Amino acid sequence: MASLDEYPQLVTDLAQRSMSIKTLESTVLITLIILAFVGNILICVSVLRSARLRTVPNMFVTNLAVSDILMAVVCMPISLHVLISSQWPFSSVVCDLQGFFMFSFGIVSQVNMSVIAVNRYFAVCRPFACKIIFTHRNVLLIIALLWIFPSIASVPPLVGWGYYAFNGGKAFCIYPFNVNMIYTTIVQLLFIALPVGLITFSYTKCFFAMRSSNRQVAQMEDCPHAANNQSRKAREIRATWTMMFATLGFIMCWVPVSIIDFIDTFTGGGNLPRQVFILNAFLIFTSSTINPFIYWLTNRDFRKAYRDVLPCTERNEVVVLGVMSNSTQSTTGQLAFNIQI
Repeated sequence: MASLDEYPQLVTDLAQRSMSIKTLESTVLITLIILAFVGNILICVSVLRSARLRTVPNMFVTNLAVSDILMAVVCMPISLHVLISSQWPFSSVVCDLQGFFMFSFGIVSQVNMSVIAVNRYFAVCRPFACKIIFTHRNVLLIIALLWIFPSIASVPPLVGWGYYAFNGGKAFCIYPFNVNMIYTTIVQLLFIALPVGLITFSYTKCFFAMRSSNRQVAQMEDCPHAANNQSRKAREIRATWTMMFATLGFIMCWVPVSIIDFIDTFTGGGNLPRQVFILNAFLIFTSSTINPFIYWLTNRDFRKAYRDVLPCTERNEVVVLGVMSNSTQSTTGQLAFNIQI
């Protein structure tokens, strides 16, 4: 059963916030909910409507978007209610459910990012093996496992191996990492250390492979009679750059979260200032909002798909992309992908 009084000081701090702080935090979270929901719905609709985006790798992109939509629909509104009411107004059952889904969706996103990185490694460095491994059927199986394993991993706190608890600083229920170090270590190794290792290895290999063939790719794109396999390689490299930027954004959100959680674990739990915990929460929620913007900024196929779904964005897009193009070419003109976006 979830604990609602695990962190009494944080609960007190939550209740004693000034009206200005309450309004600011609630407004920020409302904005994040809208951006996460609308932006990731846009990704799903774009992939479904654009034949160019209906590829096997983009099945993982869509799966990540679905995870972020569920975070915006299932978990964030409960935290918004907490921030507005300045208390936990629900039962311990709701706390268990929110903790379970927060944990599950977070793990799904992290593991999904690592699988995308492995897919990009095979697509760029071992394209023939990629066609064999990442078939439509295999990808569907991988996606199913991406949901099954994190869900199983989130069950132990519900059955006595630790528990979920309300954290008034974060405004949501989550597993306190200091209550069961064995379970915490297993989770950290399987769903944080392993994915980070796969991401680092895969994108390091991709980076050096793409840098060495960068000029060739630019020539492929410019040649009207380029072979199909050469054009496909160019598209794979563009897609890989896009996902590398998406992963960078994800890491920028989750590294501070992991550092805060690590410090919190080894300082007894709940002893950090409330401002640190609310930053932790907003970073987690922000990670569910940024991918639609990254895809728009770094991938012309997604930009075209967005424009088809939202025709009113075309005029603004021309102005923004013109500014981006001038800035990008002046700083990183040696990289062909910057002039191919």
